[in-house]
Amino acid sequence: MEKSVIYRDRQELQAADLNNTQAWGDEARRHIVSDAITSERQFVGLTVSGRSATELEVAVGRLYDGPTGKVYALDVAQVQSVFAMLPLQDQKWVAVSVFGQEEDTGIEPRDFLIDLQTREVEPEAVAMQRRRVATVHIAQGLESPTPERPEPPTGYTLIAHVRLSPTGVQEVVLAEGRRLPNLQRVDARLRTAEGWILGAEPRIAHIMSDIAGLASDLSTRASLEHVAQLGRDVAKLKERGEIPDDYVFYGADHFLDTDESDTAHAAYSADAFEGIRPPIAAQQTGTLSLLNPMDPEARTSAAGLMLPAFDEVTRLRMENRAGELAINQYQYQTLNAVQKTMSRERVRTGETLTYCTNSAFWKSGVYDPVTGILRRGDEVWTVDPADQARANIDHQFLRVTRMWVDRWEEPYWDMVTTNYVVQGSVLAQTVLMAQTGWLTSVEIFVTSADAAGGLTVLVTEAALGQPDMEKVLSRATLAPGSVTAGWLKVALPDPLLVEAGKRYAVALVTGAGHRVGFTEGTEYTQGILMYTQDGAYFTQAAERDLMLRLNFARFVSPRAVVQMQPLQLAGGVQELDLLYDSAVPAGCRLVWEYQTGGLWRPVTPDTPPAFGGAALVPLRAVFIGTQDLMPAVRPGNAQVTVRRRGTAFVHVSTSRLLGTPSQTIRVRLLLEDFSAAAGHTVDCRLIVGAATVAATSHRDEIVDGRSLWREFRFALGANTGAYRIRIDGAGVTGANPWHVAERYDLAL
Repeated sequence: MEKSVIYRDRQELQAADLNNTQAWGDEARRHIVSDAITSERQFVGLTVSGRSATELEVAVGRLYDGPTGKVYALDVAQVQSVFAMLPLQDQKWVAVSVFGQEEDTGIEPRDFLIDLQTREVEPEAVAMQRRRVATVHIAQGLESPTPERPEPPTGYTLIAHVRLSPTGVQEVVLAEGRRLPNLQRVDARLRTAEGWILGAEPRIAHIMSDIAGLASDLSTRASLEHVAQLGRDVAKLKERGEIPDDYVFYGADHFLDTDESDTAHAAYSADAFEGIRPPIAAQQTGTLSLLNPMDPEARTSAAGLMLPAFDEVTRLRMENRAGELAINQYQYQTLNAVQKTMSRERVRTGETLTYCTNSAFWKSGVYDPVTGILRRGDEVWTVDPADQARANIDHQFLRVTRMWVDRWEEPYWDMVTTNYVVQGSVLAQTVLMAQTGWLTSVEIFVTSADAAGGLTVLVTEAALGQPDMEKVLSRATLAPGSVTAGWLKVALPDPLLVEAGKRYAVALVTGAGHRVGFTEGTEYTQGILMYTQDGAYFTQAAERDLMLRLNFARFVSPRAVVQMQPLQLAGGVQELDLLYDSAVPAGCRLVWEYQTGGLWRPVTPDTPPAFGGAALVPLRAVFIGTQDLMPAVRPGNAQVTVRRRGTAFVHVSTSRLLGTPSQTIRVRLLLEDFSAAAGHTVDCRLIVGAATVAATSHRDEIVDGRSLWREFRFALGANTGAYRIRIDGAGVTGANPWHVAERYDLAL
């Protein structure tokens, strides 16, 4: 109450003082109504129902007049007759409304002092009560086969529309939109809505990233037109085979590796990799590192994974405690775990790095593209033959003139793994991931911690609905004494890229007496709480989930630029080769840019390289995505090579052994970007024993605007059972590069 009357001992009391007491209290209540409850005219109760065919009953209730703050009451249910309003033939609507008015009631006799000296009084009957009454009003609409609902008079509050027919009341439609909501019910509804928002908001907020990812995936799918073109190309290849019926030997080399190259030959001077190219004249290899280790644009994890700057947000919360479990109540296990590593990407660009059509043979199943392209430095590993088919599918590559990109489709692979043993009881929670994102940490509610024991937290794949210890994605180990009661935050060594629609598991492994909380219901995780016994997983309880929080990266900006240490090569850079661990989610891009001539030039298919012979080249990484999803790269173990090539090459094949000696040999070379007008030259000779034999003749067959077949024909003086093929090429420059894409040889 904003104002109050002050009463004192032995003070005269006037009628105005008493009236002010209630008037000011009423004024304060009216302010509460208009300021805090409603500023409109709304009602509580006043439910209209059909009492009979010709009568309506309005239940008790109150009218809240928001503009004035006054409250008007209907203390006794009223019955309103609509007999006189019934239509004669069609139908009509009537509007039942209420309005507020004040009336003085409670007439009682009271004595009034008429003579102050004699104290004479005179009785008078006066109203002793002033009531605010809600009065019911009915407004009629027009009779019609399709009647319209009438509106109540100005200042009246609609509580119901009633449809009448000649036989009586047909329908009552309450004006629920004008009903004043109850605060207790609003609070209950708000709590329900907030609970839903808590689980749904992170998923909805991530939808832009999901849509961008879907669009990016769709853009890489082959169309029907592409498939039809593939069929036409296969038909042309069959037509062009032209292998003579009387050949005694046939051989081919697509120059994807050096298996058929005699690199030990004294004359050998070439680089056979997706074509024959000039040898490397100068080369320098190093790692990636930040120009400024404190760069605010980047954030590097404890294990060295670099992401753009981000904050942590919680996307999944399971916080309502329903009970607790002791982890070590389950059987003590010894488990062999295999941890995957982040897959790799290789980006190459250079002035002499021409596109070679034989790169398609990486998908033939004969070659190992993963080992041949993505193996780093002196690593020793190859793809298991049983996994070769999957490797050919997951290895994705792009070849355009002067830029090559190779990447592994999945963010984590098992080509390079870490094996270790974990011991203890296992309690695991599976989760169906609703959106793609970078999982940075896991929080577990520990109800009781054992100071003498540690804890290992594993995040694994769970494609079959249970943890897969041969597909561990992340491991965090807490030493004894590090486990504390309450919400225990376990930071992952590297942020982990989890993908929408896939199942993962958070596994707790310990031999100590830690106790963790659980919740009821699995609505949000769509997973189950499991334990391990004798190497098998069992459901702890189908209706329980581990008390869990999953924290994800929320990036500061959808674009970040991180400066790296510059590239250096004495004599000038001509070619750049980047091989690094990375994950580039759908809809995101990781673009490398280098600076020459004062301009930053992106390494993209539509931007030709322009190193300009610079010996020092600044480099930066541009991360493009959304605030929910960004690419990542691991600079520390990256292999960065800058090189410069020569202008000529000499390639010598391994010995070709004939089943039947022959003196008629043909060698076909596929030359790409070859132009005699640009100063390009090529020659092919046979090495038979210690002698070098020149071709008797050669002929050209144009394939398309950039390719031609040149066939060299040899007529030897005598039959031979073995020979080598020597190919000499020259005129390869940054302005006019060319290469030998394929070689076929026939012995007739």
